[in-house]
Amino acid sequence: MVRFGIIGTNFISREFVNAGKALPDFRVSAVYSRSLDTARAFAGDSGAVCLTSLDELAGRADVDAVYIASPNAFHAGQAEQMLRAGKHVLLEKPACPDRDTFARLCSLAREQGVVLLEGMRPAFTPGFVALREAVSGLGPVRRVSFLYCQYSSRYDKFKAGIVENAFNPALCNGALMDIGVYCAHALVSLFGPPEGVLAAAHRLENGLDAQGGALCRYPGMLADLSWSKIADGRRANEIQGEEASLLIDSITNPKRIQRVGRDGSRRTLYHDPDPEFFGMTHEIAAFLAFVAAAESGRPWEGHNRVTEQTLSLMDQVRRQTGIDFILRTS
Repeated sequence: MVRFGIIGTNFISREFVNAGKALPDFRVSAVYSRSLDTARAFAGDSGAVCLTSLDELAGRADVDAVYIASPNAFHAGQAEQMLRAGKHVLLEKPACPDRDTFARLCSLAREQGVVLLEGMRPAFTPGFVALREAVSGLGPVRRVSFLYCQYSSRYDKFKAGIVENAFNPALCNGALMDIGVYCAHALVSLFGPPEGVLAAAHRLENGLDAQGGALCRYPGMLADLSWSKIADGRRANEIQGEEASLLIDSITNPKRIQRVGRDGSRRTLYHDPDPEFFGMTHEIAAFLAFVAAAESGRPWEGHNRVTEQTLSLMDQVRRQTGIDFILRTS
């Protein structure tokens, strides 16, 4: 049994808790929020203790691991505090605003002998596993096109003069961090880090990057990534090989993968009819398995290397487009 403390009481934390209930070794024992009423409303009748002190959460003996889903700007400081307290940490994506910060946290986790993992949900889904297997049957891959463009439910409020967390650049938010990270992580996970990047972004009047794109260069291959919080994207994701191409319905949770041959023939390689979008149970199950293996090895390190490489790619995009952050601790 792994007893979790929860930092952050937003919708993704609720999805996390609901998904975890399907696993016998999952339990929530504590909920942290700056507001006690908010923590109590989130905890409901679960029996979890409600806290407004991170120090108290870090010191609780009945908390083995902490799931951190606070605004991006607070991830690094909160993760460091929990790691130093000997807690395993699952960090909601993006794990950190930059590669160097995440690398320091990884070193600290090794010193403490605990698990640190980015909660990059798609990487643990059966659809992504099927996608990785399908790539090998395309011949040399020449072009990749990954897209995640989703009109934010908070954009209308922004246009009305109400700036919520998702559109506040001071919290390390923005289209790259919240949306583009999925495209970047999928690319790096499948093909490794690129050898060159050319990026562009559109900024709102408060400086937040609302949409962007990057052209990534590999030996013999190009990859274009597109992301947006202010418009919906409808086209499929595509991986083009010399022998065939793959059409993927969603890079955030692949549910349908089709192989299109050079002769135009189509074959469905993977289809998951389950309409459930988040699929967080797979991510939690992987984390629980890593915690169980913490004393016998570090099988999660491969995932952390991909996270570091993804953050390095995003660092390059940020430098080229002028996106900067101020990190916070609480």
